[in-house]
Amino acid sequence: MLKNKKNIIIAGAAALILITALVLALVNRRQTGTNNQNIGGTETTPVSGPEFLTTQEKAYLNLGDNVRAQVLSRNASGAPAVYKVIKTDADIISDISKIEPISPRLVEAAK
Repeated sequence: MLKNKKNIIIAGAAALILITALVLALVNRRQTGTNNQNIGGTETTPVSGPEFLTTQEKAYLNLGDNVRAQVLSRNASGAPAVYKVIKTDADIISDISKIEPISPRLVEAAK
């Protein structure tokens, strides 16, 4: 009798953990992609051509002076919102509109 109660308690706890994990996964899935177009709630503007971080912007972002970083978009106040670290000249993006999302979920959210 005691062994049976113990098994019921263990099965109930396992079911509760499984339900909690499923609920958390669903909540996380719904929230993913809702803010990827507008991170932090600020509007961003893509830059028109290759533009690189200034020395002051690198210092603000805690990047070294030797780091080359291309600005891909700026926020409403003109600060870099999205940037890419450039390792070789081939990494430079000349047409910002040709950047494709890394995640398939981002493709769906952009539509």
